[in-house]
Amino acid sequence: MVTQMVLTAFDRDKGNIQNSGYFKTPSLYTDIIDKAIDEAIKELTSVRKAFRNRGIKVYDERKTNLGVDAKFMCRGYHDNMQLRWAFITAEATVLMRLFLGLDVNHYINPSVPEEMRQVPTLFSHEP
Repeated sequence: MVTQMVLTAFDRDKGNIQNSGYFKTPSLYTDIIDKAIDEAIKELTSVRKAFRNRGIKVYDERKTNLGVDAKFMCRGYHDNMQLRWAFITAEATVLMRLFLGLDVNHYINPSVPEEMRQVPTLFSHEP
C-alpha cells in the first residue's frame, strides 16, 4: 500500500519539476526520479509475488481521516488492518530515500541494542 503511494508521489513530483519552469535542466532531476520509480516498481512486483506465494490477498483499501484501512485474506482467513497516517508518512519517507539510493542509517534508533538493530532494506533486494 505504501509503495503504491510512493509511486504516486514520485509521479506527481516528476510532473511538478517538468512543468514548474524553475529548472534549467529538469531532465536531470526527472531522470533520478525515473530511476527511483523503476526501483519502486521492482519492489512492488517483489511484494506482490511474495504475497501470492504466501496466499495473501488485499481485496479492499479505504482512506480514512486516521489512515488507510485494508481488508485482506490469508490462506482463507479474512482480517483487516489499519495503517495510521503518521506511520505511512514515516514509512514513505524511508522508502523514497531507499528508492533514490540515499542513506537511511539516521532512521535507526541508537537506543536499540546493536544485535537487535535492523537497517531498512528493500524487499526486492533480499536474497
